[in-house]
Amino acid sequence: MPDSPLARAFGTLDDADAALVKLDKLCCEPGRSQSMAGLAETLSKARVELAGPASEAREAIIVHLEDAGAQLGRLQVGCCAENRLPLYARMLEDLTKIQLEVNRVAGLGH
Repeated sequence: MPDSPLARAFGTLDDADAALVKLDKLCCEPGRSQSMAGLAETLSKARVELAGPASEAREAIIVHLEDAGAQLGRLQVGCCAENRLPLYARMLEDLTKIQLEVNRVAGLGH
């Protein structure tokens, strides 16, 4: 959505999705795939809300981002590979950037 006021948020969400794909491919524990699939679904819900009217969806977007952050935190704490920490950190940063952009567009930034 290049002409959307939330175009930057969409781009950042694309980055988070790409990082999650990398994490999923690098994971050595198949049981975690279900948790990663759940996180992917939460990010997808945030994307759907981002595509809607921002004034109506802001709170729902924030809830999805908070849920994604909690899911990501659980995955990170349980991860056995230190070399993946930058991907987790990047995704958390991406979620924060999206939240800030959503609030900025809604006129609620600090």
